[in-house]
Amino acid sequence: MAGITIKGDTSGEITLNVPATAGSNTITIPASSGTLAVTSPGGDASFPGTITAGTISASGNISTPSGTVTASSFSGDGSSLTGIAGGFSNMEVFTSPGTWTNPGNVQKVKVTVVGGGGGSATLPLPAPSTNTVSSGGGGGGAAIEVIPFPSATNVTVTRGAGGGAGAAGGTSSFGAYCSATGGGAGEINFPSNTGAGASGGIGSGGGINLKGGGTMGQAGGGMTASAGGPSIFGGGGKSLTFGAGEAGNSGGGGGGGRKPGAAPAPAITGASGGDGFIIVEY
Repeated sequence: MAGITIKGDTSGEITLNVPATAGSNTITIPASSGTLAVTSPGGDASFPGTITAGTISASGNISTPSGTVTASSFSGDGSSLTGIAGGFSNMEVFTSPGTWTNPGNVQKVKVTVVGGGGGSATLPLPAPSTNTVSSGGGGGGAAIEVIPFPSATNVTVTRGAGGGAGAAGGTSSFGAYCSATGGGAGEINFPSNTGAGASGGIGSGGGINLKGGGTMGQAGGGMTASAGGPSIFGGGGKSLTFGAGEAGNSGGGGGGGRKPGAAPAPAITGASGGDGFIIVEY
């Protein structure tokens, strides 16, 4: 038979001996004070009902097969606890600007921030040469971080949009905690102008900060345009000849480059980069 001892804040205690067969019992101790203790070493106490206490301390096992144990604190290191969910169990994905609203008790989140992909360059009319190519847009950067903060803290989320034709992608951020810039815009490359090409965005503020992929067109006979640079999630759009390249995939992929056909070559509008996003796990 296990013993249960209820101790006062400063002195005194009451010991309850639980019978072998107990009914649906409820033991309530004010949450602001008091300790419910199972003091029989290695002993067990089973309650079909509910246990509510400020502190629960046990050298044995406390079980409530059909009830609930509630306490403001449990002493011990919890090394033998089982059946408790660990890690992050919820995920929210932001594909537009907004606010991450803390449900009220979350004190730690894992955040993945990805910037928007850059757009590829637009080829002018007429093109300087049929060997003119546009480089694809750069992939968005990324930052990954586990962030501790007080419960009930809400955080503003900014989602970087993919860049349009010839434009860089936007920056994504999770408050002031971490951010990732968008990929650079593609450039026009022809025999007398070998541009630097598009650069990938970069993450900052994360435990892991990643750079998106960059691309560069190589002008000259038989050259094909470069595809868009990838991010950690979004593949870059493929490059095409005789038409517009492919848009970057959602998740920060850069827009694909293009190469004109026979002269006189028409103007070809650049392809857009893919939008960035923010993932919050808690």
